[in-house]
Amino acid sequence: MADRSTVKMKLTFPRGKQQPGETVEVPADEVHRWKGFAELVKDEPKADDAAKTAGDKNPASGNVPQKAAGK
Repeated sequence: MADRSTVKMKLTFPRGKQQPGETVEVPADEVHRWKGFAELVKDEPKADDAAKTAGDKNPASGNVPQKAAGK
């Protein structure tokens, strides 16, 4: 998991060997220094995480053991 004291930013300007479009982690208290060089990246849950939370919200469609055929 990401540490709350850092934020992810996407470079909009070359910085050393890093090129625009690359994602970097920046200390949260130094975000103001990156203004003009990078923009904040919103953390979006991955598809797997979304599927897990969707299953938790709807218990009727959760894991229900199925009976074997013919028994």
